[in-house]
Amino acid sequence: MRIISRKTLREFWEEHPSAKIPLQAWYADTKQANWRSPNDIKKTYRNASIVANNRVVFNIKGNDYRLVAAIN
Repeated sequence: MRIISRKTLREFWEEHPSAKIPLQAWYADTKQANWRSPNDIKKTYRNASIVANNRVVFNIKGNDYRLVAAIN
């Protein structure tokens, strides 16, 4: 998986320090992922929501935060 900008994540966790470790874990997991379908994403993140326009909503830190990602 290719993540376009880690900077956006970093800027967010600098403003919300409690999100730092969960976002870093999401980044590490996602960077190594080789998802081929929405079902592959759900196998890794069963609480992720697949929504319209190839977007996925990931719950971060027990759903304290949400990360919306466009998946190509």
